[in-house]
Amino acid sequence: MNRQSLIKTLLAFAAFFIFLGNVQAQNAGALEAKYQQLQNKLANNQFNQPIYMDSNEQSNKISGDVYSVVNYPYSTVRTALDTPSEWCEVLMLHLNVKYCRALSGNRIEVYAGTKKPQPLKNAYKMTYNFKPVINNDNYMQIIMDAKSGPVGTSDYYMMMEAIPLPNNRTFIHITYSYRFGTMAKIATNLYLDTAGSGKEGFTIVGKKANGAPEYVTGLRGAIERNTMRYYLAVEAYLGSLSAPPAQQREKRLKAWFTATERYPQLYEITEKQYLSMKREEFRQTPPNN
Repeated sequence: MNRQSLIKTLLAFAAFFIFLGNVQAQNAGALEAKYQQLQNKLANNQFNQPIYMDSNEQSNKISGDVYSVVNYPYSTVRTALDTPSEWCEVLMLHLNVKYCRALSGNRIEVYAGTKKPQPLKNAYKMTYNFKPVINNDNYMQIIMDAKSGPVGTSDYYMMMEAIPLPNNRTFIHITYSYRFGTMAKIATNLYLDTAGSGKEGFTIVGKKANGAPEYVTGLRGAIERNTMRYYLAVEAYLGSLSAPPAQQREKRLKAWFTATERYPQLYEITEKQYLSMKREEFRQTPPNN
C-alpha cells in the first residue's frame, strides 16, 4: 500500500469512528430524553413499579416496548448482557423458547415452540444475528434479528438499550417486533378467537362496566405479553448474578416465574410445571446432534 492509499484508509477509519461516536451519542441522548419524558408514567402506572409499556400494530407488523428503571448498576448491566451465550440464558426463561445456543459468527440458534413441553423436533428452528454491541460508559445497545419465524412470520427484531442513572440504577428499553404474512395473521387470529380468547395485554384502553381497567387485546395484547416476558427474563437474569455460578440458573428460573405471577395476563402453567419443563429443556440437545 502506497502512502496516499494508506492516508485514505486511515481517514476512512477515522470518519467511521467519528460517525459511530455520533450515533452512540445520539442514541444515548434519545434514551435520556425518553427517560425524562416518561417520569410521570414511570412513577404512576398499573404495574406499581417504574415500568412503562407501549405497543403498535400496523398492517403487517407488530411491536412492543418496555421502558423500566432497574435497581442494578449500569456497570453490572453492560458486563452481564453483551454476549450471545448470556442472551441464551435470558431467552431460555421464556415459555416459548425450547432451546438456545450461541453459534460461530455472532449467531444464536433458537428453537421456538408451544408454552407446554414439546420435543425439539416439533419446534421451529430460528437463527438470530447478534449485531455488534455498542457498550461504553454512557450507553449500551444490543440487537438481535432473524429473517424468518414460524407460521409465515418474519423479520424478528429484539433490541435492548441502557443508560446509567444516579444511585446505582439503570434505565433500560427493550423492544420486540416481527412481521406477519396472510397465513400468520389467519393463524394468530384463529388462536386469539379460540384458545387465546379473553387474553389481555397491559395497555389500558378504557374501563369495564364494573369500573375495572380494560386492557388491550388481540395482536397488541399478544406482543405486550411476550415483550413483558422478555423484560422479566432480563431482570431475573440480572438478579441471579449475585448467587454462586452453580445456583444462578435455578435462581433465575424461580425469579422469572415469581415475577410473572404479579400479572394475571401472563399465567399459563403452574410453577411446578414451569420448573420441570425448563429443567428438562436445558438438558436437551438439538435434533441434528
